[in-house]
Amino acid sequence: MATLSWSLVLFLALVAVVVAGYPDINTVPPVDSPEVVAWLKELNLAAAPNISVNSVNPATNTPNCPVNQTNTEKNAACHSTCSDCHADDIISCSAPLTWGLTFDDGPSEITPSLLDFLKSKHLKASFFLIGSNVISNTDTIKRQLAEGHHLASHTWSHTALTTLTNEQIVAEMKWTEMAVMNATGKRLKYMRPPYGDIDNRVRFVLKKLGYTPVEWTSDAFDTNDWKIPANATADDLTLAATNFTNTMKKYVASAKTNKGFYALQHDRTIESLNLTQILIAKKPKTLNVNNIPGCEGGASYQVISSNATTTAKHPTGTPSGISAVTPVVATTTVDVLTSVSPVPAATTTSVSGSTVVVNNPNDAVSCTRSIGWTLMASVLIAALLSV
Repeated sequence: MATLSWSLVLFLALVAVVVAGYPDINTVPPVDSPEVVAWLKELNLAAAPNISVNSVNPATNTPNCPVNQTNTEKNAACHSTCSDCHADDIISCSAPLTWGLTFDDGPSEITPSLLDFLKSKHLKASFFLIGSNVISNTDTIKRQLAEGHHLASHTWSHTALTTLTNEQIVAEMKWTEMAVMNATGKRLKYMRPPYGDIDNRVRFVLKKLGYTPVEWTSDAFDTNDWKIPANATADDLTLAATNFTNTMKKYVASAKTNKGFYALQHDRTIESLNLTQILIAKKPKTLNVNNIPGCEGGASYQVISSNATTTAKHPTGTPSGISAVTPVVATTTVDVLTSVSPVPAATTTSVSGSTVVVNNPNDAVSCTRSIGWTLMASVLIAALLSV
C-alpha cells in the first residue's frame, strides 16, 4: 500500500506537469504572460471602437447595461445583451428548414454520452468549447472531431466579453485556441460569446483574431436546459420540452422558413442530455438538423497559409490583414508565428537518459505533455503490479 500511495502522489504531480503552461482554469488569463504579450504584438488594436468596458453583475455574472446612453451611443455600441443589436453576427442557420445544433460549455463528463446519442441518430453538431475544460478532456474533443462534429470557441473562462479589456479578450480567445490546437491541430474559426454578450468593441477584437461570432436565433430558441434543476422530475423535463417543441412547430408553420435557426443548448448536465434526447424525438419531420458548417458552408476552421515561416504543428500566431469593417469570409488565411516568446531554434528535452530534439517551442510543450501521459501510464501499471 505504501508503494501505491507514493504512486498516487507521483501521478498527481504528473497531472500538474501535463497541464503546466496554461493559465489557471475558470479564471480570466493574465495579460502580462510572455504568450499574451507576443500575441498582442501581432495585433493592431489601435482602431478599436472607444466603447467602455461594462461592469459585472455579481449575481448573474452578466454585464450591467450602461445607463443614460443616447441613441447614438447605443447604435455605436450595438450591444447584443443590452440593445438586442447583432450587427453582422450569425444568428440564423443559412440553410432553410434546418435546426443548427450547437452545444455550449463542454467538454464535460456528460459529453461522451451525448456523443453516443448523436452517433445513434446520425447527427452532427457544433460544440462551443471552454478552454479551461479542454485541457482535461482532450480525448473527448479528439473523439468529437473523429466522429464528424465541429469544434468552436466559447472562451477560456466563460466570462462576459463586454466586461473585459481588449487585451483580456485576446487572452481568452488565444489560450482556448492553443488548447484545441495542441489537442487536434485545428485552429478554431467560429465562436459564441458567453451569455451572448458582445458589442462592436468585442466584435472588432474577434475579427482581428479571425473569428466569426455565432449566437442563437432569439430567446424563443433558448431550450432553457440550463434552468432545469439537478435531479429534475419528469414534469420539469416535460415543461422544458413542451416550450421548445412549440417553438419548433411555430417556426415550421411560419412562412419565414427560408432560413433555419440556432438553438441554445449545453452539454454539461445529465438534465441537458435528457432534454436533448426528448427534443430530437419530438422535432417536426420536415425539420433538418445540421452543425454550423452544414448551415453556413465554407471552411470549418481557420486555414494556415502555405507560406508560413514555420512548420509548427501547434502555431500560436494571430491572423493578419483582417479588416475591422469587412465581414470575415468563410475561409480565413492566417500567418504563423515562429514562437510566442524568444527561444532557441531547437529545444532539447531529456527524459530518463534519452534526449528528444524539438524544432519548435510549441512542439516542445506538446512533447512534454505526451511524455507526461506516458510516465503516468507507467506509474499506474507499476502501482497495480506492486499491490
